[in-house]
Amino acid sequence: MSDLTGLIEISSHQDSLPSADVVFVHGLGGDARSTWHPKGKQDDDDFWPVWLGQDQLGLNIWSFGYNAEATNWKSNSSMPLFDQASYLLDCLDSRDLGKRPLVFITHSLGGLLVKKMLNSANNFVKHQGMIKQTKGVIFLATPHTGSHLADVIDKIGFVARTTVSVEELKAHAPQLRELNEWYTQNAPRLEIDTKVYVETKPVKVIGIVVDQVSANPGIREVKPVAMPDDHISISKPKSQDSELYLSVKKFIKECLKTPVRLRDYSNGTVYVGEIPIHEH
Repeated sequence: MSDLTGLIEISSHQDSLPSADVVFVHGLGGDARSTWHPKGKQDDDDFWPVWLGQDQLGLNIWSFGYNAEATNWKSNSSMPLFDQASYLLDCLDSRDLGKRPLVFITHSLGGLLVKKMLNSANNFVKHQGMIKQTKGVIFLATPHTGSHLADVIDKIGFVARTTVSVEELKAHAPQLRELNEWYTQNAPRLEIDTKVYVETKPVKVIGIVVDQVSANPGIREVKPVAMPDDHISISKPKSQDSELYLSVKKFIKECLKTPVRLRDYSNGTVYVGEIPIHEH
């Protein structure tokens, strides 16, 4: 699975300067590709990160992968999931993401990882650009509420058919509540738009994995959208006409409405939105 770890470029906008970067982040038991493919499909034609790159939005598309197997999660003194937040931050920084507007699309516990990454970036002056350029975060069935985490983690472990060791995640539920409080209070202040999608169908045998209470981060004026999907299928839209894909695409467009100044250092041109202005 080594070829699916780190920040993987799915597509880049070649014709002109890209308007933004979109980063997909999977959860436990997933990976950088299969999480976003409909069941039984593997072609790019069925891969919605590719659709976004082809949809004339001027986007660079990335998928962040990390090893979600059992051996990487065993720790007696820390929360390994959140150790991955520093790795994600470093991957973004090394590819110069944060120079342009950023939008994150997250599934399940991947949403917690992104929240922690933003929280960490906010504490360092060198990463303030990352915070300022993050325009939106999409949460697909993310368990924000620590009080429900133990049950959620057990169910995810069952669904993923892995032996993921998640006792430390359960033990750190108070820190997760604190993290959600930080995000809830600071996302509006930092002008980070939030979109929340909630599963409504049960997974066979175990039922609903992340209920509507846990999936709601509690941000004022952010109304969770109930989707006719279970915990697994919610991240796998089947076509470009699916409600999730159309809704996410509209959200990204809305996040990028604010004109952003982008400098092309090769010829001294500054782009405001898509209008080039030559500086003298």
